[in-house]
Amino acid sequence: MDKTVDTSENIVTLPGVKLELEPKIPTPKSDKIIENAKKLKKLSKYPCDFDFETYRKLELRFGHEQPRGGITFNTPLKLVNSHSTCQQCLYAFEIDTYGRGCTHDCVYCYAKAELTAHGYWNRPFPMPVDISQIWKIFYTVFETDKKSKWRDVLEKRVPVRIGSMSDSFMYMDKKYKVTQELLKLLNYYNYPYIIFTRSDLVAHDDYLELLNPDLCSVQMSIASTNDELNRMIEPGTPNAKKRLKALQKLVRNGFWTTVRINPFFPIYPDGYFTDPNFDKDSMPKPFNFSSFEMVDEITSYGVQSILAGMVRLSGFSLNQIEKATGRNLRKFYREDNKKNSRDFHYSDKEIRAYYERIHAKCIQNGVQFTTCYIGNGENHFWKDQDLWSNKKDCCNAISRVKAFKNPKTSRDIPWQTRMKHTSHKCLTPVDEMNLHTPLEKPLLIEKNSISINPDFTSI
Repeated sequence: MDKTVDTSENIVTLPGVKLELEPKIPTPKSDKIIENAKKLKKLSKYPCDFDFETYRKLELRFGHEQPRGGITFNTPLKLVNSHSTCQQCLYAFEIDTYGRGCTHDCVYCYAKAELTAHGYWNRPFPMPVDISQIWKIFYTVFETDKKSKWRDVLEKRVPVRIGSMSDSFMYMDKKYKVTQELLKLLNYYNYPYIIFTRSDLVAHDDYLELLNPDLCSVQMSIASTNDELNRMIEPGTPNAKKRLKALQKLVRNGFWTTVRINPFFPIYPDGYFTDPNFDKDSMPKPFNFSSFEMVDEITSYGVQSILAGMVRLSGFSLNQIEKATGRNLRKFYREDNKKNSRDFHYSDKEIRAYYERIHAKCIQNGVQFTTCYIGNGENHFWKDQDLWSNKKDCCNAISRVKAFKNPKTSRDIPWQTRMKHTSHKCLTPVDEMNLHTPLEKPLLIEKNSISINPDFTSI
C-alpha cells in the first residue's frame, strides 16, 4: 500500500487514515540535561534526588513549536557589578531559577520592560534554569581541582542572591521544584545566600524546612500594603497580608528578615518636600501606593529591618502604570532630572526627604533601616549611609546571619575577575574609574561633598 510521510508535521498518511506520531523535537535539550545529570550522579557526593524528567515533559509539552530561547533559562549564574550602575553592590552575585519572564508581572518591572522589547517576556511563561548546570559548577569548584571561571567567587563564599530578573519563589515552583533543588544544593555545600522575593511561598512548610537560618537572610519586597492598588500594579503577586504573615512565620523560626520597600513610589510630585517654591495648590492628587504609614503595619509583624529604594521608571513602565491605574505619573517628574528619554528619576534632595521620613518611622517602631542605591546613581551608595543602621551592609545581612559574620562580598571580587563575567568589554578600566575596595573610599563623587561615617569600614 502506498504511503506518504510528511516530515514537517511528523504525520504518516495512508489512504483514508491519518495517524499522528509522538512529536519529535528537532534538537532536544532535555536529552543533554538528563545525560549530564546521570554523569554528575556518578561523580558527585551531593545526594541529588531531583526528577530531571521534568525537562523532558516540559519539552514534549511544546512539541514542534518550542518557546523562543528553548525550555530552559540559560544563564544560571551572573556577576553583574562590572556595570557602572552597580559596582558597589555587595550582592551582585546572582542566581535566577526562572527566567525570560515572571508570573508576578509587576507593571513597573525593569526586567519586564527590557524583555518585552526583545520579545521574551512570559512567552508563554517563565522557563526554569537547567539546575544540572548549577550543580556542575558547585561540584567542579568544591569537589575537584578542575578549572572553573566561578572558582574565585565561590571559594570566597561570596553570598549569592536568589532572585534578580525574576522571582525564584513563584508558585510554579511547586510543580517544577527547581528552587527547592537549589536550596538543597546550597545547604549541602554550606553556601551563604540572600533571598529577594515577593512571594509568601518562601515560608510554606516544604520550603521553610529547606531554608537554613545560619546561611540565609530573607528579604521580602512589599512596595505597598494597599492591596486594591497591588492588584492593579502587581497583579500576579500574593497580597501584602500573605507576605507579611510569611515574614512573621520566618521571624518566629529564627530568620533575619527585611522588608524591601523597593521600589518606594512617590506620593507627591518632585519638589513637594524640598522646593520652597513648589505650588501645592495646582499639583496632581497624591499617588497613594507606597506610604510612610505602611512602616507601622510592616513592623507589627515582627520584621527586624526595612530597606527603602526610590523608584525610577522607564517610559514603558509609566505607560503600563497609567493603563493599570488611570494615573499619569509623568506629571510627578521634573524634566531637568530626566536621565534620558527612557529613564525617569526624582531629584536627589527629594529622594533624601523620603528616606528621612521612612527612617524616622523605623526609629519610632524600633526597627533597623538601610537604603538601596541601585538605579538612582552611584552617589546614593555613599551619601545616605548616615541613615543606615548597619554600617557594614546596605542590605543589612552582615553580622545578622551566622554565615555573614565576616564574609567576602561582591565588592571584594577583583576587577579582573568581574571582567571575565561580562560582555561589556568597553568599560573604563578600574584605575580610571577610581574604584576602591574599602567602603570608606567613595567612587565618582566630589571631595568633601558628603561625610562618610567612620564606622563604615572595609569588610
